[in-house]
Amino acid sequence: MGFVVTLSLSTTVRNEATSFNGLSPYQPRGTLPHLSIRKPSWVVRTESNVRKKVKKKPDPPCVVCEGSGRVDCHRCQGRGRTNMVHLEMLPKGTFSNLTFPVNFGRNIISLIMQTNEEREKPVFENSFLQWSQWQLLDSILPTGGFAHSFGLEAAVQSRLVSDSNELKTFLIHVLENTGSLFLPFVYLSCMSPNMETWHKLDRILDATLTNEVGRKASISQGSALMRVASAVFAEIPSLKTMRDSSMKLGTVSFHHAPIFGLTCGALGFDSTSSQRAFMFITMRDVVSAATRLNLIGPLGAALLQHQVAPIAEVILEKWMNRDVEEACQTMPLLDTVQGCHGYLFSRLFSS
Repeated sequence: MGFVVTLSLSTTVRNEATSFNGLSPYQPRGTLPHLSIRKPSWVVRTESNVRKKVKKKPDPPCVVCEGSGRVDCHRCQGRGRTNMVHLEMLPKGTFSNLTFPVNFGRNIISLIMQTNEEREKPVFENSFLQWSQWQLLDSILPTGGFAHSFGLEAAVQSRLVSDSNELKTFLIHVLENTGSLFLPFVYLSCMSPNMETWHKLDRILDATLTNEVGRKASISQGSALMRVASAVFAEIPSLKTMRDSSMKLGTVSFHHAPIFGLTCGALGFDSTSSQRAFMFITMRDVVSAATRLNLIGPLGAALLQHQVAPIAEVILEKWMNRDVEEACQTMPLLDTVQGCHGYLFSRLFSS
């Protein structure tokens, strides 16, 4: 009886393990059943009663995307171009064309204000202008500032600057001269950012600068800044209008300081911030020139700029908010050294 039970158990295991689609495998006659277990197969079952979480739309929905999270472009239909949008690919030799209207920035600001008024969240109207203000101070803006050493290269070859201590003294003197001579032009052009005031200040500064090297550097930087500002800051069409009108006149020199104040005023800078920004870019350009001349390393340049910043603030408070009649040279030696830059045998900077 025990043998029969054992045999039945082994047969059951074999049939259960080797069954395929509910059928027992073929067994020849006369053979005894034996225990064998084949490789198990895995069956993956899917649950049909799993709840799928449906993304709820905000109430009230966004007035821009209507709760979908995306906005379709009506100009390019999502293709990134406005020419030949009916074609899948542009023809050979044809480039994409996508232009923005002049009041693009203002439309964005009004759209943001409209959206957040629905959500009862306050948004500052000048939030977009802050991006333009930061870009104006960015070194990547191609205004030619890195080609201007403010006479540092001539001072190095004249043995007036040979180490980091003398470089710090030179930088402080440049900032002092910048505050006394150029800040009045920045201040007045920022307070009245119009073409009449700009042309008047441009003529006065052109007559004030007696150093030909510094005069050419001021004109070069100012022309580049006006060209870049009128092209980049398209949300302010007055910059392009004033540039085009001034170029037709042929009597405007495009000096840097009045144009910088004019651009700052158009971008919403207050008078104090515009003068501080002009001192900052002057310090930045001198430190950059010192780095390129291998007077100081990048880390030392950053440390020097941080150390001189409190001194620059004191100089700013000393010379800020003055009239052009008070503009003067406080460091005549720097003016003399910069004038010698054109006579150098070899030079890295233009001025």
